[in-house]
Amino acid sequence: MITMKWLRNFLLFLLTFWMIPGLKAQHQIPGEFCISNDELKLYNLVNTYRKQNKLPEISLSKSLCYVAKLHVNDLQNNHPDTMDCNLHSWSDKGGWTECCYGREKFNHTCMTSKPRELTNYPGLGYEIAFWENMDAQPVNVIDLWKSSASSNELMLSKGVWKGFAWKSVGVGIFKGYAVVWFGKEEDVESGVKICNSDGTIGLVETEMKKTEAEVENTPVKKQESKTEVSKTGEVRFYLIAASVKVESQAKAEIERFRKKGFKNPKIIGSGNNFRISLGDYATREEALAVKKRLGDKYKEVWIYKN
Repeated sequence: MITMKWLRNFLLFLLTFWMIPGLKAQHQIPGEFCISNDELKLYNLVNTYRKQNKLPEISLSKSLCYVAKLHVNDLQNNHPDTMDCNLHSWSDKGGWTECCYGREKFNHTCMTSKPRELTNYPGLGYEIAFWENMDAQPVNVIDLWKSSASSNELMLSKGVWKGFAWKSVGVGIFKGYAVVWFGKEEDVESGVKICNSDGTIGLVETEMKKTEAEVENTPVKKQESKTEVSKTGEVRFYLIAASVKVESQAKAEIERFRKKGFKNPKIIGSGNNFRISLGDYATREEALAVKKRLGDKYKEVWIYKN
């Protein structure tokens, strides 16, 4: 039987627990969160480098991108990387636990705990970082990491990282700072928005496989152009998973979806945008029914009439 005394003591315990230093609430990733074109380019460069070394690409993680963005902002604005504290350190100026990661004050959890502390990501995080006294350029960043034994080994799962099969990656660039976070677990969040565009990439791999059987693409006659649009006058309703402004990036997205098991993803050309369709249907009702089966994790998928 619950008494008023028991309830009062329980609430007091919760309040005391909540006020313990270092215990902070996880952040809710803002709905408007997005990554820049430079951050997307850095993500693609990391995966290209892995492919050159016969390694699988890593899915873009919304949670790890958010952690990366928070960290580069903290590094630029608050400079916790001073004295004996290196680029993996965090200041006391935000909603996270302050920590110094350095030679004299080595604190491994300073880095690895941040994804769980700041998001709902289920695993640990491992970061490589970059700084120069001018705006960081993705090509310069990746070249430096390739030349650094420790960063190179982490990207390619070599050396002390041998056996680490990275399933998630997040990127962040701000001013002269750039970081990439790696994780062994898949992200529970799906879809990373691209700033200044209606594109979304990085859907959770396991969910992509699960929806393979649910999204049935209507066969289309192969066209000479790789950018497909309806030329018959028939109205179709497309499930759009991403929208980009560069055709080469759109083709890369098509290839990525094919590797995930989708039989007929295609590019729908519209003005200056290249939209990636996972399936097309004769009526809006059919498209809505499939979208509903995709669930909340695919709420970014939208219907385009053409």
